[in-house]
Amino acid sequence: MQNTLTLRKIANLSLVTILGGSIVVGTLLVLLLRDYERITEDKELSKSAYESLFILKYDTERLLTTSDLEQQKQTLLESQEEFQKHFAALTPNIREKEEWIEFKHIILSELDQVRNVLDNELFSKQNMMEKSLLRRLGEGLNANENSAYYIKIRDLNNKIVYLKQYEDFLLDELYSFQFTKSQEAEKHLNNAKIMLVLVIIATFVLLVILAYFVSRSIKKAENSLLATQENLKNALASLEEKQIILVRQRDILDHSAHYDSLTSIPNRLNFVEKLNHYILLNQPFAIWFIDLDRFKEINDSFGHSIGDGVLQEVAKRLENTIGSGSVARFGGDEFAIIVEHAQSKNDTEGIIKDFLERLADPMNVGGYEIFITCSAGASFFPNDAQSAEELLRNADSAMYQAKEEGKNTYQFYTQEMTQKVYERLTLENSLRKALTNHEFLLYYQPQVDMTLGKIIGFEALIRWNNPEFGIVSPLKFIPIAEETGLIIEIGEWVIEEASRQITQWKDEGLNPGYIAVNISAKQLIHGNLEKVVPAILKKHGCLHEWIELELTESIIMNNPDYSKNILMQLSEMGFKLAIDDFGTGYSSLAYLKNLPINKLKIDKSFVDNLPEDQADGEIVKSIIHLCKGLNLNIVAEGIE
Repeated sequence: MQNTLTLRKIANLSLVTILGGSIVVGTLLVLLLRDYERITEDKELSKSAYESLFILKYDTERLLTTSDLEQQKQTLLESQEEFQKHFAALTPNIREKEEWIEFKHIILSELDQVRNVLDNELFSKQNMMEKSLLRRLGEGLNANENSAYYIKIRDLNNKIVYLKQYEDFLLDELYSFQFTKSQEAEKHLNNAKIMLVLVIIATFVLLVILAYFVSRSIKKAENSLLATQENLKNALASLEEKQIILVRQRDILDHSAHYDSLTSIPNRLNFVEKLNHYILLNQPFAIWFIDLDRFKEINDSFGHSIGDGVLQEVAKRLENTIGSGSVARFGGDEFAIIVEHAQSKNDTEGIIKDFLERLADPMNVGGYEIFITCSAGASFFPNDAQSAEELLRNADSAMYQAKEEGKNTYQFYTQEMTQKVYERLTLENSLRKALTNHEFLLYYQPQVDMTLGKIIGFEALIRWNNPEFGIVSPLKFIPIAEETGLIIEIGEWVIEEASRQITQWKDEGLNPGYIAVNISAKQLIHGNLEKVVPAILKKHGCLHEWIELELTESIIMNNPDYSKNILMQLSEMGFKLAIDDFGTGYSSLAYLKNLPINKLKIDKSFVDNLPEDQADGEIVKSIIHLCKGLNLNIVAEGIE
């Protein structure tokens, strides 16, 4: 009986113990499972935040490489919203991660700044012209641009790089957090298994009852973990693939930043890096700065595709002269070469002569036979300069000296050239202020009818009276005005002043006939002459027949079809048209007869040596005979 009671007590105690233990163990198990679910939730939330941030980083990098900036801005905004949503879901579980919150705020702030910059009209589709930001940046470096436009691009690039750093920081933190949560989940599963083993040892019956439910939970958890591991594996594989793509893109961008896209030879940035390398070696060398002569005329006459072909052929001939590793294109029609171990003119003069001879051979480009020359300037390290910037500047000065001496030649740098360049820049700066400061004057040279012995008109000759330089010859400031584009404004001022003057003379009862004004190449091509000139004359009440427009042969033949169209319009408006410096250009008589011109002006070079020079005399007779046949008036220059 006692044994029965004892057994019953033992049984009851065992039952109570088992039940109590089961309850305790069950309670602990439930707590473990709840912790596991919480950890799993944290892991899933961190995974979503990680994936959305990774996509945001990828879309950020695409800002630099895409040619459709507007579409990419919208894609970036959507990625940002997705990231904010997932990170907001994760935030309640990471309150102790203050640094993460700070990273998020920095990322969102930098994104707003980048978007504000991109909203600037400088980055409109029209300004970008279907080019990526990195390509624009490369062009700026190639051309050594310092405009606000390219400064804005460089600032934007820096902001994007700064933004990507913080995106990378937060990606690393999220990945570490996700990995930690996976380990915690696995640890809780192991604890749950141990608890189940203890329950099995304590009570087989309870184990049988609970095993079914527990095993189902464990199986479900294992399947979830396996699925998570598989997804993570796929995500890592995708990340590796994208990293490979990014590495390839980086290599492509690096090549684009250091090589000219048209000629495939090194660009300015690459060349300057080589210069700095040679300077560090402290070994003597020389550089040649080369500029093609009258290259713009090739572009204007044959089109930019032919011009590009010429540049490619020039690059090939340069490489054939000195080798591919020492040649670079600086942009436009400018090239440069390095000559190693060169200390004097004798060490490098043969190379440039060889290249000039190679360049003299005609080029067959697009079915056209093209002849082109170049001007070159050299400077030496360390004698002429000890920095890349000074070497290039000095070689450039020598090149401009070669151009001034007639082109198709070369010069070696001297210190006097720097002073000359400085004086030219000073003159250019003063020229930019001359119109505003009313420093230009017009002198009127009479044109006389030798038969009647009376003045029939005047030619307007511009002079520049500068407070610092005095009266500056047009031979000095007109070429500068042509290069800088100021010639259009100056030309319009000449037309306006001549119109005002002849109208005043007419109002005073005088009969000056007409005033002839010279038209530059840039005025003809870019000056809207057919609109601007009539508007100026109307302003002063000047009749069209009171103004004669003079153009040289070369200006017309640079773009013959366009020139003919403009001249036809001006002639129909009543303007007199004259060909200036006739005989020095390359117009054909067959073409000349189709132009609506009224007068030919014989260049003074044919008149200076008359009557002694019989050849000039015959040329003048031929021109006079030609003009009579075409019913054109004739003016002889230089007889004064």
